Amino acid sequence: MLHVSDLHFCAAEAQGHYWNTEATELAVAPHNRRGLLGSLLYDLRNEGLAPDLVVVSGDLLDRGSETGIEPVVTFLKSLVEGLGLPVSRIVIAPGNHDVLRGGEPAGRYALYDRIRAALYGDTRPPFAEGTPPHKRVDHHVFEDLGVEVVAFNSCEELEASAQKEHGSVGIGQRDHADGLLRRTRDKGLFRIAVVHHHLESPAGVGRTDYSVMTDAGGMRRWLARERFQLALHGHQHVDWHDVRELDGWFLAIAAAASAGVAAYGRKEWALPIAYQIVVVEGSARGRRIRREYDPQTMEWADAGRGEDTQALRFGPADAAVSSGSRPEPVAKTPPPEEPSPPSLTRKGRIAVKIQHLERAIDSHRTTLRVQLVSLGAALALAVALAAYLFRMLPPVLSVSGGFALLFAGSIGLPMRLASYREAIDRLHFLKDGYQRCASHRDDELVRVLDERFQRLI
Repeated sequence: MLHVSDLHFCAAEAQGHYWNTEATELAVAPHNRRGLLGSLLYDLRNEGLAPDLVVVSGDLLDRGSETGIEPVVTFLKSLVEGLGLPVSRIVIAPGNHDVLRGGEPAGRYALYDRIRAALYGDTRPPFAEGTPPHKRVDHHVFEDLGVEVVAFNSCEELEASAQKEHGSVGIGQRDHADGLLRRTRDKGLFRIAVVHHHLESPAGVGRTDYSVMTDAGGMRRWLARERFQLALHGHQHVDWHDVRELDGWFLAIAAAASAGVAAYGRKEWALPIAYQIVVVEGSARGRRIRREYDPQTMEWADAGRGEDTQALRFGPADAAVSSGSRPEPVAKTPPPEEPSPPSLTRKGRIAVKIQHLERAIDSHRTTLRVQLVSLGAALALAVALAAYLFRMLPPVLSVSGGFALLFAGSIGLPMRLASYREAIDRLHFLKDGYQRCASHRDDELVRVLDERFQRLI
């Protein structure tokens, strides 16, 4: 599965979309820009990834912008076409930016319904007029893949005027979904839930704004009881996952970062543009492949902040012991004894940063040479001025004035040299660290280096 989230489409000239106004490639000629669609398709082909299914977990629009409807429909149709898939193989769910908060509840989903109708056409009938929010659930069955997906409406209770800003999937919606699932209960399909809002709070992330759904614990227990193996969501633009054991059942929860939101939804928390691939390897195990967009190379690369590929565990807790072996913890794939060399995309990203550092070092050296020449000229001027004053003023004043000028001209030299040495040492530290990581994989060191690189460069 290709999982993208929080696309935040809007007008082409609007500020809400990364690819409209912030992308580094906007500075190059139009024929050298791949954009979100082109870069995604290129990266999937380059990495040898051929998804059978596309999941988009909400916030297709930016802040309820009607101008985003046509761009997002065009993007989604072009994406599945580029992957060689029919539109029925794409699953969408509404996010808080897709729902109009004011007016009558019946009209709050007007923009999302227009997207849904334009995307699916006759392949998926529209919701009947007056359908309440808790019954706006899409059940997708892919028997040829052995998979069924339920796209929930976690925006059912959103109402700004009543200060209801948290997502939720209440009892009524779960009961409605339970009725839909009865049709396939005997087929033994792999079950996936798609929501927009969080099922739990991601660890180690500073965001606290409307993170976790109301009654998230009840929703997690219901998913485990209904034998969902996997839950996918977005909302906080955080690339993150967890595996929960609930009453003898493993539920894997995987969140995708935003693939398109502008600075207002990323930079305060240093969140990257990203997507993920989820590979189901069987009824109990899978993995997720994490990819981040690198504006400097204008290509996707292995994600930082942890392993690029992470193990997922789902299904019955005793699935791994049928042969007598103990189940293994699956929060992360254990590293091999000898770390494998980084992939070409990681090497490319590191190489670009080494080049930046080398240019910065050369720039500092050039700047110092210019400063030394300028200081020498200033000292020569001070000597000449002192000689002139010696003829114009009494000897005591001329000598003291000359020394004062010389002292003023040279006082800054030790400070400049110390500042230069400190900057050069920092740049060399980063360069040496990246050169080590280019040949010996060390994710923790890369994370530290990246943080210092951003502060310094």
